[in-house]
Order: sequence, then C-alpha cells, then structure tokens
Amino acid sequence: MIFSLCLVLFAATLTGISQVLLKTGSAYNENGKWKIIAAYLNLPTLLAYGLLVIVTIISVIALTEMPLKVLYAITSLNYVIVLGLSWLFLKEKVNTKMIIGTIFIISGILVFNLF
Repeated sequence: MIFSLCLVLFAATLTGISQVLLKTGSAYNENGKWKIIAAYLNLPTLLAYGLLVIVTIISVIALTEMPLKVLYAITSLNYVIVLGLSWLFLKEKVNTKMIIGTIFIISGILVFNLF
C-alpha cells in the first residue's frame, strides 16, 4: 500500500508539471498559416501529453493495491501542486481565495483518509 501511495503522489506531481507545461505551451505564439497546429504541437505541449500518458500508466499500476476512492482523494492534490508550480515557475499571483481553497482541499483529503 505504501508503494501505491508513493506512486499516486508521484502521479499527482507529474500531473501538476504537465498542467504547467500545457499552460506554457498554450502561450506559444507563431505567425503564419500553421498557427493553430503550432499551438498544439509545440514542445511543452507534447511533453505535457507524454507526461499524462505516463500518469495514466502509473495510476493503473497503483490501482492494483489501492482502492479507487483513495486514489481520487489523493489526486485532488493536483490543484495544490499546480498552484504551487504556477506560483514558482510562471510567477502567477496567489490570492486569499486560492489559499483558502488549498486549505479546504488538504483538509478534505485528511478527513477522508482518517475517517
């Protein structure tokens, strides 16, 4: 069970990284007639898609020992991870509502897994 828990936490971190990469890739700007295709086929976006495939495989492996309801509860940490990575790497501002939401998410995970 500990191994599966570590896998799920790793998958949540990879999901957060992929979300930040998708956001970076969506800002990719190219002029010309291939502009729409370039927005979906740039390096950050393709790396993000690849990470999401890896996350899917990791989640399936983790589900061999972990109940689905626990997996979903822990993967909600994605929101917290994306918030932290966006603040750290994309220099996005974090406001009070985001912090309160993060506290609710972490509290919900703790309450769900303790009771």
